[in-house]
Amino acid sequence: MMTFEEFLTHYQKSYPDPFEYQRRQAIFEQNLQTIHQQNQQYNKRGHFLGVNWWADHEAEELPRGYDKSQSSTLRLSSATIEFVSQENEKPDLLYAHLPFTVEPVHLLPKAVDWRAAGVTTPVKNQGRCGSCWAFASTSVLESHIALNTNKLMTLSVQELVSCAPNPYHCGGTGGCAGATAELAFQHVAQHGMVQEWEFGYQSYHGEAVNCSLSETTPDGSSMGLRGGVLSTGDTAASTHYTGAVAGIAGYMTLPSNDYVALMNAVAKHGPVAVSVACLPWHLYQGGVFYAPLNNTRATNIDHLVVLEGYGEDPMTGEQYWLIRNSWSPMWGEDGYIRLWRVDPSTLSDPEMDCGIDTTPADGIACTQDDNGTPILPPPVKICGNSGILYDATIPIGGHLL
Repeated sequence: MMTFEEFLTHYQKSYPDPFEYQRRQAIFEQNLQTIHQQNQQYNKRGHFLGVNWWADHEAEELPRGYDKSQSSTLRLSSATIEFVSQENEKPDLLYAHLPFTVEPVHLLPKAVDWRAAGVTTPVKNQGRCGSCWAFASTSVLESHIALNTNKLMTLSVQELVSCAPNPYHCGGTGGCAGATAELAFQHVAQHGMVQEWEFGYQSYHGEAVNCSLSETTPDGSSMGLRGGVLSTGDTAASTHYTGAVAGIAGYMTLPSNDYVALMNAVAKHGPVAVSVACLPWHLYQGGVFYAPLNNTRATNIDHLVVLEGYGEDPMTGEQYWLIRNSWSPMWGEDGYIRLWRVDPSTLSDPEMDCGIDTTPADGIACTQDDNGTPILPPPVKICGNSGILYDATIPIGGHLL
């Protein structure tokens, strides 16, 4: 096992303050024990852990999409509040609005990997900014623009971090303090996106960066599809940024906790932005990851990533979701994680694959109403490993400007 000094050298880290050095060393050594204990149980099935850049950090320090300090007054306990389901009651009705036909899962391809189609850019690193929502949304947009136009471009994450508003504090307060894929896609439907070289990423360390993009003349209407219901954007504010190269017509959020819809979406439409509970991923290095939904870490939706496919491990037969993260290619399997996948219809009790997120404001819920009054989001039901089935969003009508 690597020593703390070797770890610091390998990752080019330093802690001049002796107290911080000792604190980081203690966390590192505790994480080494966790890695050792998990890997002792690993027998070619499941997942294994390893030392990565975050090995001297606690899981709660991982870069995600929401600033926990912003919601200290919104903590709920499952013992003190009743669960309120937000599932769509009649998903079949919503299937008719989807931009693809929904077929039984057994009719879909056995495996999908959009990397093989040449429509994905390299894995990026969000750094210490809670901008996972912007990185995941940008990656999804890059792929869908490429699928529709045969032009793969690296788009500006900083545009979303600096320019996309979050007036109702949904999934955070905006920028490095978090937002949602829905907000990102609505912004792009109205304003388009510039390329990375035009507005490069400057918020790696959590810096607030002003929006430096200028708008052109108004350009038509924009639409967002939420849960299968057509909603019209603010067309008066629909102006493309100068230098914008691509845009979308709108977006759609898939029926919540719907395995069949998500499988069809990633198989037929392309990569999908999905909200997940990422705290258990802290030291993941490889294999098919599984975290039972029996603790708050595994049910606290607090991160946005990209679903880029699915498949079956050829050695173990384990089925998985292929997930692209934004913690650099040095984390996990070259920046990816394979999440354990199960069809709920094959379980004796489909609820075995579900849990309750008692702090939905950490994910996509809003904490202010239309009048700016603070509101307390109710708990929500999440299903799938790491809650992957709960909130999934796709862009519609990618095009060049």
